[in-house]
Amino acid sequence: MVRHTEQVINQSGNVLSIAKDIETATEGFVITNDSTFLQSFYIAEKAAFTSISELKQLTLDNPGQQLRIDSLDGYMHKLLDFATKTVKIRQEQGLMPAVTYTSNKQGKYFGDQIRKITSTIQQAENVLLRIRKQTNGRSQIAFKQLSRVIFISMVAFTILLLILIDRYLLQNKEKEKRTIELALANEERTKMVGDLMLRNIDLEQFAYIISHNLRAPVANIIGAASVLNDNNLSLADKETIIDGIKVSVTRLDEVVKDLNHILQVKGDINETKEIVHFSTLVEEIKSSIQNLIDKYNIEITYDFSAVDGFLTLRGYLYSIFYNLISNSIKYRRKEIHSIIEVKSSLVNNKLELLFSDNGMGINLKKNGDQVFGLYKRFHSTAEGKGLGLFMVKTQVDALGGKISVHSLENEGTEFRIEFNL
Repeated sequence: MVRHTEQVINQSGNVLSIAKDIETATEGFVITNDSTFLQSFYIAEKAAFTSISELKQLTLDNPGQQLRIDSLDGYMHKLLDFATKTVKIRQEQGLMPAVTYTSNKQGKYFGDQIRKITSTIQQAENVLLRIRKQTNGRSQIAFKQLSRVIFISMVAFTILLLILIDRYLLQNKEKEKRTIELALANEERTKMVGDLMLRNIDLEQFAYIISHNLRAPVANIIGAASVLNDNNLSLADKETIIDGIKVSVTRLDEVVKDLNHILQVKGDINETKEIVHFSTLVEEIKSSIQNLIDKYNIEITYDFSAVDGFLTLRGYLYSIFYNLISNSIKYRRKEIHSIIEVKSSLVNNKLELLFSDNGMGINLKKNGDQVFGLYKRFHSTAEGKGLGLFMVKTQVDALGGKISVHSLENEGTEFRIEFNL
């Protein structure tokens, strides 16, 4: 079973590698018009569904994985269709039409979905792998020591029974003490596990940035730079390629800045806490964005009659309020009067902060698991790069809170933040 689980993990990795080869070969051909890139593309195209079929055969005993693999198969078809059409446009119409066609980011979306599903498959298999390895190890140790443990247990039980009878009252006190110590140890262990899970999530986010958001512009720069060595290029084509290099360098710089921003947020958690008044915070934010409020006729109301103060890091809380309010303005519905409401409440000795608006809303059935993801956007009509809600979630977690979202398309969105008092 351990070997079988490792086969599933390796095979899912092969599928992901094929998807990356398709993306890289397509981008390389669009930029260079070099047919050698198409050789890699056709090899990957032939291998894609054979690998997915083998992966599905390996997971016949796991209905959850079968559903994920069906989704993987669908997105692989979409990615190949998109890549094939891109290649055809480059062959028949030239560089700029192909660049224009790929700028709608459909190919990126299909590739991101394949990466996400593959990661989920591997995470599920890694859980099974750990359990099965632990089971194997425990079984082997138990088998080797069984006879000795039985004998020692019988002797130890007899001795322990005599001691318990003689020292009953004393051991009751020791038991109470150990219970308290165990509870404290379990609490500390739970906290450590939570911290490790958060760190793992952070590592996954950074791995995503490095493997995808840094890789794509670097690949584009390398490919474009190699094309510039072609003496047969016209001046216009050279200018187009140089402009493309500039765009890729700018994207690379933006990703590095985002990384610095995230690292700075995670490094500021040891700042001194202070009592922060919510009403003052909202008034400061309204003052800083007064031009947007006037320009778009935004109505911002608040009610902090339940709780108006909280001991916390002011910079973090300001950033949380600012990002949620500015998000509501950014994704407003232009045909109606925009209203943003912020209020506090006290529920079971916990502070709740509610941010609601009547804006575009989010399709949570489709995008619910991506709302707080890095570089995730759900409306192409508004500017942004999908960093705001990721930063909100990061800062809420750092303050020991929880955030959730309720939203309906074309009706509005409500974010609920909960802190222990």
